[in-house]
Amino acid sequence: MSEFSVLSANDTVLVLTHLQNEFAHPDGKGASIVYKFLKESGSLDRIKRVLAVCRKVGIPVIFHNETFRPGHPELRASRGGYVRGTGRVLGLARDGMAVRGEWGAEVIDDLAPDPNRDEFVLHNAKVDPFTCSEFEVLLRNLNRNIILVAGLACNFGIEMTARSGNERDYGICVLSDCIDRFLGEYSEKTVTELLPLYGRVATSDEIVKELESQA
Repeated sequence: MSEFSVLSANDTVLVLTHLQNEFAHPDGKGASIVYKFLKESGSLDRIKRVLAVCRKVGIPVIFHNETFRPGHPELRASRGGYVRGTGRVLGLARDGMAVRGEWGAEVIDDLAPDPNRDEFVLHNAKVDPFTCSEFEVLLRNLNRNIILVAGLACNFGIEMTARSGNERDYGICVLSDCIDRFLGEYSEKTVTELLPLYGRVATSDEIVKELESQA
């Protein structure tokens, strides 16, 4: 018998992290960071398939985009170099990336939110959707307790979502073939050994099959 029950369409929310033009489109300023993985692994096609079945069974969708105000004031603090984080290390402010109101901050067209459904774009200057945002307010008001997560990047948005959700007693399901391996072997170990400590790790085929059975 499986350790996990069938993923409930009535209790699940799909969270897609950082699938915005700046990082997930070949013309984005940050395309060199992770876009290659999306293109070569086929993960974007699998994400599109998962999104389609989630829409079919009425699962709400939250697109978590890491974005900033013009001038990136959210990244000014340095504390003598002790304040780090991916936004600073990867030079988002230096290169003018992911500015709210600009093309790079928006969800890629292939996954564009449907305005006629419960689909929301969360603009947040943190890789953790729970931090400094209305993410949990949306979860409560949508009455969803299981987070199905996919997108970018494995050891940043994905891992942080799983960790923070688990700490708050949300159920977690990570789509192993719908996330990158940005840090190579370390990311692979994260998927196979670390993320299972926080919830279920499943393939898109497994989840699509379970959700299709509830259509």
